Amino acid sequence: MMLVVFLILLLTIIRYRKPIIGRNSDIIFIVVGLCSVMLGFLYLMGLIYGYDVSYSVIYKKYISTTMWATTFLVVIITEIIRYVLSLVDTRQKKRYWLLTIIMLANFVMIDLAIATKTYDFSNFNQLYEFFGLVFIQSIAKNILLNYISKKYGYVPCLCYRLIMDLYIYFMPLTPDINVFIEAVLLLVFPYFVYVLIKELTERKKLEPASKNKTADRVSTVILSIIFGILVILVSREFNYAMIAIGSESMTGTINKGDAIVYQKYDMDKMELKEGDIIVFAKNNMMIVHRVVKVYTLNEGEYVYQTKGDYNDNVDNWVVTQQEVIGKVKTRVLWIAWPSVLLNEWF
Repeated sequence: MMLVVFLILLLTIIRYRKPIIGRNSDIIFIVVGLCSVMLGFLYLMGLIYGYDVSYSVIYKKYISTTMWATTFLVVIITEIIRYVLSLVDTRQKKRYWLLTIIMLANFVMIDLAIATKTYDFSNFNQLYEFFGLVFIQSIAKNILLNYISKKYGYVPCLCYRLIMDLYIYFMPLTPDINVFIEAVLLLVFPYFVYVLIKELTERKKLEPASKNKTADRVSTVILSIIFGILVILVSREFNYAMIAIGSESMTGTINKGDAIVYQKYDMDKMELKEGDIIVFAKNNMMIVHRVVKVYTLNEGEYVYQTKGDYNDNVDNWVVTQQEVIGKVKTRVLWIAWPSVLLNEWF
């Protein structure tokens, strides 16, 4: 109701410029095609990671038809408001950017209000998931939709929202993908849509090739490779993974705030010896310590005595092969400080 009142006020008291809209049908085709491909890709990834019961199934008995219809109406009215605001006559750049920032902030808050999952931020993982899957993703999406609405109207934006945001109300299952991988995909996707729309619909001026352009392309490729490697490592879904160091037990060798890259442990292929630094699980925590003694059991299995390089005494436990997660290969200096500080705060 508040959104409807706001829309009526916008239509009656604000002065607008004449809309200049490009070929709407082409953009609808591009947006629907790309969103469908992206959604299909996420569900294909579910073949690897598995599926979870959808929001539409869990709350089917608890949410009325009116509530479902209200959610869809909020999305529709929001996109009409976005389009109307894109036509506000703002001749000064300061006013234009102020309006853009206000629009973006409000649309993100509307996304948070209709998000299908609530967060109480009781631990760092809650913040991590909210920040990656809701907040940052919403900013990226709304920047794209602001651009599309201004150039091509509200219909392509509605198509995008119906496929990417509201599919969860129709599908009985959703892909249970690694949170970090899903967050990165949903963050990059709006930029990919923007670039493809620019490439396919807007004519480019013929400009001579320059050394600067070549350098820009090379740097983009290098940064993309580095970013891709970080995504692979941080997701911990592949043979090599990365974790942050949040304690001082290995100070001098691995300091607090560093990150380490480890290779996942395979007891059939990997032999651990004294002096190796390993990652293992104890008391629902991941610990990085050095192996100081290897003991052979009667059954041919091994257990390991560990110690932090900075600690005076060895650990008061032994680590079984089943508890070993991986073997440390290298460390990355200081990169994990933001994660460590946030985790300590929580």
